[in-house]
Amino acid sequence: MKQEPEQIGDLCYAYSVDYPYPFPVPQPPHYWMTEQTGKLAEAVELYFNGDPLPPAELELIRQYLRQYIERAVMTGDANRTTFLSRILALRSTRDIERFADELAEVGIEPF
Repeated sequence: MKQEPEQIGDLCYAYSVDYPYPFPVPQPPHYWMTEQTGKLAEAVELYFNGDPLPPAELELIRQYLRQYIERAVMTGDANRTTFLSRILALRSTRDIERFADELAEVGIEPF
């Protein structure tokens, strides 16, 4: 059965067999490469290059991280609510890098 794309905020994600989530969860997080508008890919490319993120691109990455953290499996003592509350404080590429490192420590790899 083919699943329909899912709209979350400004982003639209297709379900892809190329990016399966490795853990059984009710709603798996979407991976940035399955976003269909192309806007998220452009924002992530800026982030990967270490370039400054204009406000619109920063907001797209925040939206992406929010859905990923809401749905991802975390290690035992990780506090999902705390991670979610910190997303709005992300203001720069460096902030996102540090945040992604902290997420990796609890088993979340959004990039």
